[in-house]
Amino acid sequence: MRRKIMTAFVCAIMTISVIPVYADDTQTDQAVTTEVSTETAATVQETKRTQRKEQQKKKTTSKKYTKTKKVKSKKKAETNKVVPMPTQVISKSSSDTIEGRIKDKQAKVKQLKKQKAKIQEEIRLEQQKFQSINEFYKKYTANSKAEIALYGQEITPSMKISKKDEQLREDLYELADLFGDENLRTIASEYVFGINHPDFETLLDKNETIQLDQYLKNEQILPIKPMEEKVQTIKKQIKKFKEEIKKEEQTRYFNPNDVSALSHITVADAKHMLEGTALYENAKSYVKAEEKYHVNAVFLMGIAAHESAWGTSRRAREDNNLTGYGVTSDHAKGINKSTKEAGLLATAETLHEKYLTPGGSYYVGTSAAAVNKHYCVGGEWAAAVVKNAYLLMERL
Repeated sequence: MRRKIMTAFVCAIMTISVIPVYADDTQTDQAVTTEVSTETAATVQETKRTQRKEQQKKKTTSKKYTKTKKVKSKKKAETNKVVPMPTQVISKSSSDTIEGRIKDKQAKVKQLKKQKAKIQEEIRLEQQKFQSINEFYKKYTANSKAEIALYGQEITPSMKISKKDEQLREDLYELADLFGDENLRTIASEYVFGINHPDFETLLDKNETIQLDQYLKNEQILPIKPMEEKVQTIKKQIKKFKEEIKKEEQTRYFNPNDVSALSHITVADAKHMLEGTALYENAKSYVKAEEKYHVNAVFLMGIAAHESAWGTSRRAREDNNLTGYGVTSDHAKGINKSTKEAGLLATAETLHEKYLTPGGSYYVGTSAAAVNKHYCVGGEWAAAVVKNAYLLMERL
């Protein structure tokens, strides 16, 4: 019983002790909770403000990104923009300029032929002189009295003239005509040479004779070799002019669908087409490039006109690069050569081997548009080059 009472008493004391402590803990928790709640509210507000700022920033960034994307897309669209290339084939078989050059060359051929004929006649004449003199000497110096035969005595009334003397006189007349020597004609008419005259030696008066041998040796016979060389030179000139005439008579072509087809333009054509531009000084180079690498010369001129602003660009002036080949940016080196012609020939060689020959690393066809695919970024290049080519063809 006592044990039960003691147990009850202890429980009562424990109950009284525990209740206040529990109450204190509850109040502390509430205070802490209140403090935390206040701090959490401030944090939430700050978080919201931060979130609003981040959202605003995202919107701004999104707008900028969208704008940048639009600009890039626009630039990309412009880069990828393809301007349709004209496809009309231009040909010219004649013009006043071409006809004028043909007539001029024909006149030169005619003049050269006359000059050649004149020199050939001179050659024939000198050959005849040489042959006639030799025949005369053989005829009148082949006997024992040759020395006497070449001495002449003035004819006197008492002097007998044989038939052989008359023949010698006739031969001298022919030589006089051949050499155009009137003095020799006088000698033939006034002197006798006593051919086969038994007493002619005794009739000779050394003070009144003429030494025919010495006189004939002074007759001038011009050397033939220089004349023959001159004729050969003239023949080459005539051949050259005839080839030029034949080329002038060919039809000139520019086909944007096949820029490997020859234009057949001449150097004179190229000069006429480029006259008044900074490309004029290299007119011959375009024709040379066509003949060597089989790339249409008018196409090459069209490229140069477009890429170098008709020969005035910095690259053209400083780097001798008229065609812009290898210049992908302002800092790109490109093909820098010692001369503009070297640059043109290098471009033509590259176009032939890589762009216009099946199997070439950039070959996709032979049109200007096909070349455009790898030659230049953007789809406007071919149209611009072709339009320049058309303009040049109009100048023919």
